[in-house]
Parts: sequence; structure tokens; C-alpha cells
Amino acid sequence: MLTVVGSKVCYRTVGRGVFHCEKCGGDRPYGHRSGRRWCVLFGIPVARRGAAGEHLRCDECLTCYRVELLAVPTAEQMQLALLAGTTASVLAMLRAGDGARAAARRRAIAEIKAAGAPDCDEEALAAALDGLPAEPEPVPGLRPAVEALSVQLDMHAREWFLAKVVQVGLAGGPLHVAQREVIETVAGYLGMSQVRARDVISLTEEAAQAG
Repeated sequence: MLTVVGSKVCYRTVGRGVFHCEKCGGDRPYGHRSGRRWCVLFGIPVARRGAAGEHLRCDECLTCYRVELLAVPTAEQMQLALLAGTTASVLAMLRAGDGARAAARRRAIAEIKAAGAPDCDEEALAAALDGLPAEPEPVPGLRPAVEALSVQLDMHAREWFLAKVVQVGLAGGPLHVAQREVIETVAGYLGMSQVRARDVISLTEEAAQAG
């Protein structure tokens, strides 16, 4: 039986992008949909009754989510943040220490490769170091790069990341005062206290000596 008068919600797509779909378990394209309530007459919308809210709908599984899900980084964004944070921190450590030491440079290249730049080599590292401003200017983008990464890491992951930075310095020999200052600076951008940063330094030094 046809309803003569009623109401319905009509949606239109107001934007598109890529987000992390929790049901699919990965990055998927989405449609940002905005709804309006309409009065209908014989099944035909004839008058607006007001907004009905917005949501995101996965193009693959059609699951709908709150718009706030856009605050969750995609896998691609997380990878880019890891690479940017690692590169900036590693460059800061090399410049604070003896960046000419082959062992330290090899470790730096290994960390950058592991973070998502498999083509990084000695030539690329040298170019990045040569492109830094003269001391004592900080490495450009260090703070925003590390802070952007920190929001994606829990405390254990932050400690793990900081330990990797420490290992770059230790590859060139005992840590200098300037290197320790860089480590504590990076720790601060990660949201860690200086006390915790020093604990990570001590544990990493002990592990290096034991190895």
C-alpha cells in the first residue's frame, strides 16, 4: 500500500577521500555523505524538513562511520610520518656527533631504509646533510615531524623510536653532550620526560656494551 504522505532521508556525497576502514582493516576510499529529511507525497520528496547529519561510508564494504574517524591516520599517513620523523631525528644526531664516521652513517641509512625509504644510500644521506642550514640552527622540520609521529605511538613505541635514534649516535662511539641534548629534545617532542629519556639512553648504552 502506497503511503500518501510521509518523510524520508536523502543523502548526497559532499566529498571523497581515503580513510582507515575499521571493518575492512585497511585504507579504503570513502564518500562523505550529508543527509536531509524531506516530506514526501506519493513517494516524491516535496519539502525539506532539516538536516539529518553527516557520515562517512566506505566505498568497499558500505559501512558507515562518524565523521570523526577522519582524525585516525591512514596507513599511508602513518608510514610517511615515520619516515619524516626518522629522517629528521637521524640527521640531527649525525650533525650533533661526528657525521663523518662511516659506522654512524651506515646505521643512519639503515634506519631511514627501515622507515620507508629503501633507496636511501650514502649519496642521498650526504645530500641531505649538505642541505642543512649552518649550525647552530636546528634541523628544519624536526619538531613538527617528531610531534606528528608521536600522536600515532604509544609510550612503548616512543621509547623504541628514541632507542633507534640513540643507536645511531652510539654507532659512532660514546655519546657526546650535543648528542644527548638532541636525544632529550627528540624525547620532548615525543611527549617524554627528560628522566625517561635518560633511562632510554642508559638502557640502550648498556645493551650496546653487552652486544
